[in-house]
Amino acid sequence: MGKTMELGKQTTRRAQLREVRKRDAQRNKFALIVGAVALLGIALVAIWASGGSSETQTISRAVIGTPLSDFALTDLNGATHQVSALKGKVVLINAWATWCPPCRAEMPALHDFYIAHQAEGFALLAVNAGEDAGTAQAFIDQMGFTFPVLLDPGTNVLAGLGIDAFPTSVLVDRNGNVAKIHVGYYSEQDVAADILPLLAQ
Repeated sequence: MGKTMELGKQTTRRAQLREVRKRDAQRNKFALIVGAVALLGIALVAIWASGGSSETQTISRAVIGTPLSDFALTDLNGATHQVSALKGKVVLINAWATWCPPCRAEMPALHDFYIAHQAEGFALLAVNAGEDAGTAQAFIDQMGFTFPVLLDPGTNVLAGLGIDAFPTSVLVDRNGNVAKIHVGYYSEQDVAADILPLLAQ
C-alpha cells in the first residue's frame, strides 16, 4: 500500500513537472513572438522616419579628381535636391552650422557670389550639420539668404563625404568631379579664385 502511494505521488510530481515545462515553453514562445513584433515595429518606425524608404544612401569620401558621390537631401521648404541633377553646373557644397562662427562669417560672401554667378551655371548647396529645421530657418531668415539650405539631421551624408570640421566646402566641376576641398573659413578672394576658372570652362 505504501509503495503504491509513493508511486502515485511520483507520477503526480512528474505530471506537474511536465505541465510546468509545457507552460514555460509556451511563455518563452509567446515572449519570442512579442519580441519579434516589437523589433519589426522599431524597424518600420525607422523606415518611416527616414522618409519611407528602406534604402540607405551609400556615400563615399570626397576625393579631389574623382566623381562626387550622389546624394539627396531635403531643403527647408521640403523639396528634395539630388546632386546628380546638377551635373553640368559648378556646385559648391558648403557644410555649416549656426553654432559655428566662421560658418556664419563666410556666408554673406558665399551668398553674394551665388547671386552674382548663378546665371552662369553656379549652384550653392548649404548643408546644415545636424540642426533642426527651425534653428536653421531662423538664421537664414535673419540673414536674408536665398540659396538652398539642405538638412542633414544625423550628419550621415556629411560624414560619408569625409567632412568632420566646419565649415568645409566641397567644390564640384561641371563634370561632377571634386575640384577642391576647402576646410575652414572661405574668404571672398579664395571663393572667386577657385570658382571663376571652373565657370569659364
